Amino acid sequence: MKEIKYLLILLSVFLFGTGCIENPEFKGVSNFKIDEINKEKLAFNVDVSTFNPNGYKLKVRKSKFKLYLNDNFIGNAHLKKKYVMKKKSTTLENVPVEIFLEKGMFLSLMQIATKGKVSLRLEGVMKASVVGFPVRRKIDQTEQLDLKDLNINLEHFLR
Repeated sequence: MKEIKYLLILLSVFLFGTGCIENPEFKGVSNFKIDEINKEKLAFNVDVSTFNPNGYKLKVRKSKFKLYLNDNFIGNAHLKKKYVMKKKSTTLENVPVEIFLEKGMFLSLMQIATKGKVSLRLEGVMKASVVGFPVRRKIDQTEQLDLKDLNINLEHFLR
């Protein structure tokens, strides 16, 4: 009987605690570096700056998102490693990403990459853990990015 009581208390704390999680706030990206690019996949590393408003660390796990640029579906983006967001602070973390491009999107992506500003939208489920408990948060976030700030150099990959 004691075990059931402790289990119910632990479950209540978990449900209350994870229900009060605020979504992290995206602050920006820097140090964009392309690792691989072809007609099927784009792999890169980027430093992502995010603010965690919660009073505890968030461990962001490998997650998948749909990626849109200027309202065009580009493909499915995958975070390749997990990282930790410190509590009540802004974290700058290097994140490796793979985007599996939608068929026929390679040329469109090259055209978009030459433009100045782009509207980037991520839609999907962010997987994280809080105090060891898994948490999932639906994300549908749009940000304006100036591609010139990323110093994208495609010449090396287009030879």
